Amino acid sequence: MATRNQYANFEQVLFYLDGPQLILLEMGPKSKIVAVATDRIGDRQFFGAKVSIQQFTDYLNERFDLRFMLANPERDTWFEFDLPENGSPRILLTEVELTEERIEKYLPEHGLWARDHSEDYETLTVEVRTPQRFMVDGNWDMKEFSKFHSYLSDMYALTRSVDLFVDEQTSIDRKRTVMESFVKPWEGGGSYFGFFRSLSKAGGRDLRPDIKAIQWASPGYIDVVGDQASFDRLTALLTHFGRNHRMIVEEYEHLWSYLQETKLLKSTSRNLDRKSDVAKEVGRRAQALSRALNITSYSEMKKMAGNDPVVAGKVLLASKRRLERLYTFFSEGRLELPGQSISS
Repeated sequence: MATRNQYANFEQVLFYLDGPQLILLEMGPKSKIVAVATDRIGDRQFFGAKVSIQQFTDYLNERFDLRFMLANPERDTWFEFDLPENGSPRILLTEVELTEERIEKYLPEHGLWARDHSEDYETLTVEVRTPQRFMVDGNWDMKEFSKFHSYLSDMYALTRSVDLFVDEQTSIDRKRTVMESFVKPWEGGGSYFGFFRSLSKAGGRDLRPDIKAIQWASPGYIDVVGDQASFDRLTALLTHFGRNHRMIVEEYEHLWSYLQETKLLKSTSRNLDRKSDVAKEVGRRAQALSRALNITSYSEMKKMAGNDPVVAGKVLLASKRRLERLYTFFSEGRLELPGQSISS
């Protein structure tokens, strides 16, 4: 492979022992280079991998160790380089292939984690993930545990996406990603399964809670790790759903029946005039369902849906169905939160 020179800027040392052993470079607004010191590669001192900001954040959150990240960078690119003798922060890189020889010589053994760094990294906010315990009772099989985690993950991703979108501190690029994950699944008519897959894919692991532990005995428990504020939001939504179930079902059917009548339920709204009577009626019914569900204001939901009332309506229909399936575990008495009453 012909080498191709590129440049990056020195950011900081991550691990120091008789000299820099692990360093971080900045390569544009969306990528980092994480590099390990070598015994010299020709006339170059470092070997590094180009990773996305999200992957580096996942590494800091200890989703995987250093060896895994260097061997599997999302940017699928590796470099060799030396630090400039004149102390310049601008560093010349030479792109290389990840050969078996480089893997054997330069990648650290498994077991080196972000917690082992000698220097703190404070520019990125490391996600604080806390455990949420769900108490379980009755008979469960593996398929039902899987469904519970799927329903929980979908609603967790939705509430996290909404919170990110309305947060003034969220970057324009991140908000655009959220909007795309709301709009694209419905371009061909779409399905609510595709919508939740799109949310999860767009958000990466940041929008997915992880199962930490399961106690199989009945009664038992499931410990799920994630963002505490998102768990609190989801708990509030489930409680609200139980207390307002009849109204939510009525507004759901009111919107669903109109989309079916106008043949918009399974087709795209791309050619629909948004000033037409049909679009306005869809908007009125979607707004009513939005108020009933209380996920966020309809105006924000519509913005996330690209100002398309049909897309906003389909997102709300999908949200109701997923929320209802998750709520059913609580109403059946098979699931509860310690010290809280979810079902009415």
